[in-house]
Amino acid sequence: MVILLGLGYLLSENEKSTTLLKNQLAEAAQISEEKTRQQRNLSDYPPAVNLDDLAQTDVNVMKVFENTLTNNLTCVSLTQCKVITIKFKNINCQLASNIIGVSQLKKIATESINMTTCPTINAQSQLACEQNICTLTNNGE
Repeated sequence: MVILLGLGYLLSENEKSTTLLKNQLAEAAQISEEKTRQQRNLSDYPPAVNLDDLAQTDVNVMKVFENTLTNNLTCVSLTQCKVITIKFKNINCQLASNIIGVSQLKKIATESINMTTCPTINAQSQLACEQNICTLTNNGE
């Protein structure tokens, strides 16, 4: 009788773990399917900004800068995130972006623009990929 109870318990625990694994596999398959769909349908992505086509006014440069930064914050792992120092006329700002964003942000001429403030980053700040967003986090928060 004890053996049957033990086997019943083991069977129940096995069913719970199997159900959990099935759910994880289904979620992973759904994510993979979504990525494949996005790769096939490039129209989902905004068109690339051609900096030569825009008049290089400060307002347009800042719009391009903001769009480039916000469109390139996504990450899957920390290896995709980098810290970039953006040089404005009066201040340097350290920001987090993914590798593609770093490459694009380096091409934007921000040196002639006055920036009032930058995000406050202390010396112990660390780069992180939190909730699939590249970010700089201050230790102690």
